[in-house]
Amino acid sequence: MIYLISGKKNQGKTTKLKALFHGRDNAFGFIADKVFDCGRVTKYELINLRDGEKRTIARLASIPLPKDWNRTFNHGPFLFSEEAFEWAGKIFDNAEKSGGTEFFLDELGKVELKDQGHAELIRRAVSSGMDLYITVRDTNISAAAEKFDLDEYQVIEVEPRA
Repeated sequence: MIYLISGKKNQGKTTKLKALFHGRDNAFGFIADKVFDCGRVTKYELINLRDGEKRTIARLASIPLPKDWNRTFNHGPFLFSEEAFEWAGKIFDNAEKSGGTEFFLDELGKVELKDQGHAELIRRAVSSGMDLYITVRDTNISAAAEKFDLDEYQVIEVEPRA
C-alpha cells in the first residue's frame, strides 16, 4: 500500500513521517530535515531513519559552497547535490537487499514532479511491492498520483499545528 502523508507547507509532514517510522523493525527510509541559521532555512539534510547518518541535499545558492559540492540543479533559492540523491537511492537498495517491507521517503514535491530529485527512486519504490510512506504537499497529491501512476493510495492528513 502507498500512504501519502499530506498537509500544507510547514505543517508537520516530516515530523509525522518520522513518528510513523518509529518502532518498525523492517522499515527503511529517510527524512529531509531543515537546517536554520538566523531564523531562515539555509540547507536541507537527508537523514537515514535507521542509523541517523546525514547528507546535505540542498543549500541556499546565496551562501558560499564547499569546494567539494556536487551541484546538479537549482530549484528556487536552493542548489541540490547529485551525491545526496544517489545516497538516498542506496538507502533504498539496502532496503531491497535486506528484505525491507516498508520504505519512508521525504518528500515528493515540485522537483520530483519535474522528473528530477527523487523521481526515479519513487518509481523504483512504487514497483517494489513495499509499503510506502511518502510526504507530499496537499496541493500536489493529484499531480503526484498521475505522474507516478499511483492507482491505489491512502492519504494520511497531518493535523494543523495548534
